[in-house]
Amino acid sequence: MMQFKDDIRIRQRQRRSHVHWARIWFVGAGIGIVVAAITLGYFYVSLSPMRQDEARLQKLVKAKTDIATVKQISADYRKGTTYAVVGTTARGQEKVAIVHGNSSRVTVYDRRDGMTNQQLGQLLLKTYQPKKIYSANISEYKKTLVWEVSYKGQNNALNYLTLDFKTGKPYRVINGL
Repeated sequence: MMQFKDDIRIRQRQRRSHVHWARIWFVGAGIGIVVAAITLGYFYVSLSPMRQDEARLQKLVKAKTDIATVKQISADYRKGTTYAVVGTTARGQEKVAIVHGNSSRVTVYDRRDGMTNQQLGQLLLKTYQPKKIYSANISEYKKTLVWEVSYKGQNNALNYLTLDFKTGKPYRVINGL
């Protein structure tokens, strides 16, 4: 009997620890899907106030002005929130509507009274020589319509301008943020 047990021991192979790569890939893919779903859910929830404000502003501007189609909405958070809504009327004229915070008071300006995007770009290139322009939005500063411009300067610093909407005259220049 003893010999039989020894034969069994000799004949048994030791089990190798075998790595199941398919199982590791499935677990990794599952973790990736869960992380992606959580990230997308976070962004969806965090951006919902902005979507609600945009919907409110579109309804308000269409109801209180002759703007029929909204092209762009920008927000400025200097001293409270100021929204600038750029759109066109039924006749094709471009207008700018300014709304302060959650108020229902809308101030309308004719877009033709100010500099065009091309004129603003030429002014910036000629005067400030930016490497890259990050944003150029219409806003209101001290009850005057202005351009709010942020750009990367020649020294790779972030710079910020507040320019008059009509003339391009600088109200504020902040270099090297």
